[in-house]
Amino acid sequence: MVKAKIREIIQETPDIKRLILELDKNMPFSAGQFVMLKIDSERFDKQIPTRAYSIANAPNDKFEIQIIAKIIPDSNFSQYLDQLEEHEEIEVQGPFGRFTLSDKDKTTEVTLLGAGTGVAPLVGIMDYALQNNIKPNLIYCDKKDEDLINIKQFDDLTQNRKITSKILTTRDKDSKRIKCHVTKEFLKENIPTRKGLFYVCGPLEFVNNVVEYLEELGIEKDNIKTERYG
Repeated sequence: MVKAKIREIIQETPDIKRLILELDKNMPFSAGQFVMLKIDSERFDKQIPTRAYSIANAPNDKFEIQIIAKIIPDSNFSQYLDQLEEHEEIEVQGPFGRFTLSDKDKTTEVTLLGAGTGVAPLVGIMDYALQNNIKPNLIYCDKKDEDLINIKQFDDLTQNRKITSKILTTRDKDSKRIKCHVTKEFLKENIPTRKGLFYVCGPLEFVNNVVEYLEELGIEKDNIKTERYG
């Protein structure tokens, strides 16, 4: 268990917060892994269950991890996380998980497919790829424009041609983005490559459907990595 100070809290969307955590000692991790967060029982005078969150940044030597958290009223954990303030402490356990991109993966290109907060580990994987001359392709969907996470960075990187991206919204008739779901037909027309590794993260149904579509489009099963959010 590593202690961390909340250095900064950023309101990403109406119900999403990004927490930048400064660890009291270095915690080596691979891009895409997750940690368990624990709030001290004395803070709210009750025992709060730990909660898993993906690390939303690439490995670094700054003793820093970033967490993207959806705040759900009456939840077992995030309603309390929402009440924490900058400079307060939280405990971090980990890292865990095999949904990773590291120097062990011999690839020159990655395609990242995420829905909702499933984009969180993809941010870290994308950043790692950019640091290591691996080309990232991104397909990311959420309900409405206002729900899109990390969107400024995605737009800037796309404009600068450092990544290719397709940003979709599924429930926003006034959206300036692509208005559709991630279907087999959409992927057939929009994935820029059949090569490299594919990372799929999001709700169970989304991940299962996308994996099925990718395999039907000829992507080798061994080249598809998945992380399913409950």
